[in-house]
Amino acid sequence: MEDARMTDLEIRLTYQETALQALNDVVAAQQGVIDQLRREVDLLKRQLRDATPANIAKRAVAQAQTEGLTCCVLAGLNTPMLLRALTYRGLSLAETREKALAGGVQGCLRVD
Repeated sequence: MEDARMTDLEIRLTYQETALQALNDVVAAQQGVIDQLRREVDLLKRQLRDATPANIAKRAVAQAQTEGLTCCVLAGLNTPMLLRALTYRGLSLAETREKALAGGVQGCLRVD
């Protein structure tokens, strides 16, 4: 009777060890997936940060300047700024920039 009980306990222990190893394998695989997802989220965050209009414009200006072009970036462009830039496009870049900036300031009106 004692031998049968011991054999039963050994069988149960073997089953538990096998089940525990299988669970460990699943947890390890899931951790690998979690790590990969974290890397992908970090990459997406960097890409989103780098894809802002201001960052894209800064890269475009840097590229243009390496090619010898003179240019500048005005952020927050509104319609009065655009109209001023088009109207005064015959002036120098610095003068056109200043006219556009002034149009942005002067084009914001209180309407109540």
